[in-house]
Amino acid sequence: MAVVGELALRALAHRPTGGLQEQVLDAICARLHELWHQAKAEGSAQQTWQRPHSAQQIVLRLNRRNLQVQRDLGDVLHLHHTVRSLCPDTAGPGSPATGRLLYRLDTDRGDAILRVQTTGPLLLNALTNDYARAVAVEQVAWSEAGFEGQLVRFLLDANATRAIPRAGRRSKRVGIRAAEATAWWERHASRSGLATVEVHSLPLKPVIARREARNPTFLQATRFEGLAVIIDPTALQRAVVSGMGRGRAYGLGLLRLGQAGSDVSPPRHAPRALHHKRTRSSGEPRRRQPGPTAPHPRRLSRSALNSAVDDRSFPS
Repeated sequence: MAVVGELALRALAHRPTGGLQEQVLDAICARLHELWHQAKAEGSAQQTWQRPHSAQQIVLRLNRRNLQVQRDLGDVLHLHHTVRSLCPDTAGPGSPATGRLLYRLDTDRGDAILRVQTTGPLLLNALTNDYARAVAVEQVAWSEAGFEGQLVRFLLDANATRAIPRAGRRSKRVGIRAAEATAWWERHASRSGLATVEVHSLPLKPVIARREARNPTFLQATRFEGLAVIIDPTALQRAVVSGMGRGRAYGLGLLRLGQAGSDVSPPRHAPRALHHKRTRSSGEPRRRQPGPTAPHPRRLSRSALNSAVDDRSFPS
């Protein structure tokens, strides 16, 4: 109203009001106040948000020589800030604007593969030119009528936890493994519109944020992979957009779906070739096979040790 009053005064300064400037100003402010509340009421009546029926994923093959990539791979908190810069308009939890921002980090033959999913626009200009060596954009779309009863393959890296009650204090969340983790998946899958047919759980390396801080954030990660039948497409759509479980700000909770005959798991290293042993005759002397010798631990350089520690920072 202060802005309206100032603009009205400037407009009335160039118009004859016959000595009724204050009355005209009060009438203008009252009319603007009425229009303001009318527009606010109409906007709230039309604010019935519908969840989008498609999302997009950007797949980045990161360049490990880039200094920003090295910083992001060294601490998942820096990676979170970089991902947020790609989608600055993405709303937080509980806000019906553009859905939730999700991402995950995989490895392929030593390369870091970053997959970012959002229902809003992606700003690739926020990255430096040599941040990623390859960029691909994929669409994630579904149809409620066509997916009901369909058999799909799922993949999820999540922070499976359970609450431990404490007297007079807030309950504490602890990570779970094995059978408890499988039960955790089945509960969340049923809420997400999936009936589990087959599931395999695999413990991953922990996700650690704020490594240099006195109290770093430590998240236990578990990979769930298997087959399921879609029984509630609407709930599944909500799970795909919003993610599952905790730790979504640190690269966990992104649910990937595919056809039952497809492979949604991240690429793995190629298996080594198998060499058959040669049978030695009774009179033939034993020969030592040439091959690379492992370096003595004292000969390992400090850079090699640091890179080995960095490789354990994220689940593979």
